[in-house]
Amino acid sequence: MSVGSDSPLVRDWGQYRRPPRRGLPRWMWLLVAVSAVAAVGVVLWLSTSSKRWRPPSGSPQFVSCTYGGYVDGWCGHVRVASDPSKPQGRTIALRVTVLPATAQPPAGALFYLEGGPGVPATASAVSVNAFFAQVGRTRDLVMVDQRGTGGSSRLACPDRHVQAADAGAVTDYLRSCFAQLDTDPRVYTTSVAADDLETVRRALGYGKIDLYGSSYGATLAQAYLRQYPRSLRSVVLDSGSLPAVRIYEVSARNAERALDAQLARCAAVRTCARAYPHPRRQLNELLARPPRPVTSGTGKVLLRSNDIAWAVHTFSETAENAAIIPSAINAAVHGDYTTLASANGPTGLNLDSRARLISYWVILCSEPWAAFDPATTARVETGSYFARAALARARLFRRACRVVPKGFVPPAAGSLRVVRVPTLLLAGSADPLDPVANLRGWRTLFPHGRLIVIVGAGHGTIEYPCIQRLVASFIASGSATRLNSACARHVSLPPFLIG
Repeated sequence: MSVGSDSPLVRDWGQYRRPPRRGLPRWMWLLVAVSAVAAVGVVLWLSTSSKRWRPPSGSPQFVSCTYGGYVDGWCGHVRVASDPSKPQGRTIALRVTVLPATAQPPAGALFYLEGGPGVPATASAVSVNAFFAQVGRTRDLVMVDQRGTGGSSRLACPDRHVQAADAGAVTDYLRSCFAQLDTDPRVYTTSVAADDLETVRRALGYGKIDLYGSSYGATLAQAYLRQYPRSLRSVVLDSGSLPAVRIYEVSARNAERALDAQLARCAAVRTCARAYPHPRRQLNELLARPPRPVTSGTGKVLLRSNDIAWAVHTFSETAENAAIIPSAINAAVHGDYTTLASANGPTGLNLDSRARLISYWVILCSEPWAAFDPATTARVETGSYFARAALARARLFRRACRVVPKGFVPPAAGSLRVVRVPTLLLAGSADPLDPVANLRGWRTLFPHGRLIVIVGAGHGTIEYPCIQRLVASFIASGSATRLNSACARHVSLPPFLIG
């Protein structure tokens, strides 16, 4: 998750939350001086409570843990069935982190679901602590690493060099990897991860919970909503798409719309328009050039048209990086490709750590929302700077997915029935991945929902203080209808890089 120029991640940390104390508070020393006998009992209680924290259910036990050197929480593991259809069979351990509410006892819990697929939720503990500080006054903040990732029985292919843009090399790599597994990869899907969340909720003893999911986390949140609606008090879907949308087959169209919005913002700023009067024309020129060797931070690379498209797409995901695009394009046109070469997309030299996870491939190769149909992609995605890159990705996944076992996906996974759980939908107006267009029809599915569009924002909106306040108000009231969302039209966006 990126940290925006308007983010309180470091500036305002601690305004609402204080990490659990590990020593005696000052007033306790006064009691020690007054009564040594009483102090002994209190010290014993504190030393015990500082090492263990028990959730509402009383078990399992958790131990204190620290993230980033200053965010203290409680960490533990909850065991779940490896195969939900065999509850008495083999189990795996899920890593769980809890940041206890400032007020005790807590009013409930907010479960935070991370993007990806493949990003462990507990790795975002520092950001969660900051972004949900107001929520954390009254609710525990709970993070669960999805099965097969992070500290939840991580399952990944060997770490060796694989040319990420080479469909044949990726396919051979996956064929060898899956053939050597000693566990069933078919259980590493979104619907099974939703089952895991329900098991964790019950094990920790929470009643109805609040749920926040961003990007793929919004996909997981909707799976949980579909499977366990009675376990939910409210849901926040940040930068997500409805489950019936095949996001990769419309990705080039969405990328073009986002870039148009971002370049239009440049054109509306006098200094940016004067420095870069024709960025789209310059991008077309770059995409028409033959591949060329470029020296980057990782050495010399051959920068092709698709690599340039991926670089622009990657930068366009956040308002912070989008502010670099006109400058980066202009520099490349004049021979300096350094900035564009620094953005490594999926067509980079080597598969990244997330693309080695078993769950990553099983989910993307099995679930309806992640369909990769080259014919549909070619038909739908014409006219976009990202069209050729999207088609190349579709062809790679179509070939590679042939050797990936199909995961357990329920028949209803590609749809969502009408749910009456209060739901807040958040979308950036310049999001190239999960834009407002991917939420078309939301009113029918969420009769107690509300969509708020953050003007100028890209992918992921919780970094803005305005949105943090709206989310906190929504969760506190359990209703989105009376939220004053005026601030979403005026979030602080970074200035464009000039020069």
